[in-house]
Amino acid sequence: MRVVLCAAALLSALVPATAQQSRRATIWDLKLGEPIAAQPSPDEFRGFACGSNGGAPRQPLTGWRDFARCRAEPDGLHEVYFEYDDELEFIARARDADREITRWAGTTEVAFPVVVSALFDAAGVLRGIRMVTDARPDHRNDITEANLRKRADAYMLGGIMAARFDIVTARDCTSSPPAEGESTVGALFIKQSCEMNDTANARKVILRVSFYRKPGQSGTNPQLPTQLTEGQFESSARLEIRRLN
Repeated sequence: MRVVLCAAALLSALVPATAQQSRRATIWDLKLGEPIAAQPSPDEFRGFACGSNGGAPRQPLTGWRDFARCRAEPDGLHEVYFEYDDELEFIARARDADREITRWAGTTEVAFPVVVSALFDAAGVLRGIRMVTDARPDHRNDITEANLRKRADAYMLGGIMAARFDIVTARDCTSSPPAEGESTVGALFIKQSCEMNDTANARKVILRVSFYRKPGQSGTNPQLPTQLTEGQFESSARLEIRRLN
């Protein structure tokens, strides 16, 4: 019995260390309503830069404290773009561990490439976080390619985030009809906007989901109708969580 108890104690002591080794900081570790001092250390992330409203990075930064170098958005908040640490990905590649490569590849959320950023007010308090599906092409030439979701699937992240934050379509969302020149992708046309005040957690959740063809985009070559086009569609999901008051 004493041997079993000792083994159990040893196992319980090892589990936290193992779990810590196989985890990296993400956007969910940021603390809304808290100052920079309360945020995860910049050493836990990389690639800091001024954000571009969920797009590609602009001016490089050294960490959260450089937020004021980024031009404020119309609401007065400064967007700081950042990327997830890539150490675990490099370890997985060194071990040729396919599943782990996918798990730790790039800045991703449930295998969707994303652009993440933090929104600070003038006093350096985190007022919001932003996550947008990453539409940038991936030019990496890795021997083992990570099994990540493609841009055509990007809109699907919207449903996952809606479930995560208990967004109810009938209650919290509105769908817009096609504007002039917009059309379906196959049988689908999605242009949805959702907002929910989560008063219990003092936050507002904003979700935008798009999947359609913009004016001028087509599934076939207008000059050769038998030839299919590639990439001519809008597929995206955009999540923002703002601190209430």
